[in-house]
Amino acid sequence: MKGQLCTTARCFIGATVMAVGASTANAAVTQYEVTQSYNQVVYDASHPDWDTTFTGSFLFDDVTQTVSGLQGSLSQAMTGNTAFRDLSHQLSSVYDAALGGLLVSAFYQNSTDVFLGGGFELGGFKEFGNQNAFVTIFVNTADPLAELTQAQINTLNYGDCTDGSLMGMMAGAKTCMTGWVKDELGVLSAGGTMRGTYPVVQTIAAVPEPESYAMFLAGLGLMGVIARRRSLTHH
Repeated sequence: MKGQLCTTARCFIGATVMAVGASTANAAVTQYEVTQSYNQVVYDASHPDWDTTFTGSFLFDDVTQTVSGLQGSLSQAMTGNTAFRDLSHQLSSVYDAALGGLLVSAFYQNSTDVFLGGGFELGGFKEFGNQNAFVTIFVNTADPLAELTQAQINTLNYGDCTDGSLMGMMAGAKTCMTGWVKDELGVLSAGGTMRGTYPVVQTIAAVPEPESYAMFLAGLGLMGVIARRRSLTHH
């Protein structure tokens, strides 16, 4: 019957769409891109584009609900975003049941010691510990693409104790660049050093699998060929 006829091109396109859908549905591990922007309040008037940014990627296993391979680049706002630190060591991943997701941190050095006295954490006025930097992202384990709630945004933070991001406070003392959202009884403001950072934004996007993307492009190409043939036929 005519309604059951299927041209080779149409069948291929249909199969391509189904294959791409099936690949996505069955994939346990998906790669995502993540971007964070920390508005540097101190530069709002003089250099509004001098915001601290983190751009990176990670893998999320939707079966084990785990994140691995978080890495990326953290800009140094004090240099006018002309210098960057590669954060290539994911060394911390903590699940927050109340917020429904993972707090995942990547570091410049293969160490979680960032501030004076060791360690890293959100909040406080942190002094130089060693040449290290970190960033913390939030991943919603139910849906990594979901828009973050304010409570989830309030967990995002970074700290940069490397050259180019240190501020002198007193004789021999150095203070790291840090940023987060300060929430005092529901009133949001800039948290961190250098007059703080506010607002803070994070976006996550899925990275298409190479084979699925290639098949999708092939399908689009065939659709273009069909449309062209139809146009020539009608002329």
